Amino acid sequence: MKSGAFTEKYLRLDEEQDYVLKTAPCTFLNSDNTCQVYDSRPLACREYPHTDRKNVVQIMNLTIKNTEICPAVARIVEKIIQG
Repeated sequence: MKSGAFTEKYLRLDEEQDYVLKTAPCTFLNSDNTCQVYDSRPLACREYPHTDRKNVVQIMNLTIKNTEICPAVARIVEKIIQG
């Protein structure tokens, strides 16, 4: 699939003008929570949940949003808050 067709079918622009999936959970998530496109997944998926970034503070808004969908992120944030 060409990138333009993929963008039109699966992505939308969010309030910060970033492309995000139109649906959640991910369109490519199997019923057993495995990824249908694992070997071809984009960089954003490879780096998810982005909590190991050197400057994670720069994406704190994203991290807070991710606590609502990803239990692992919620636990990581709890540990950060606890010190």
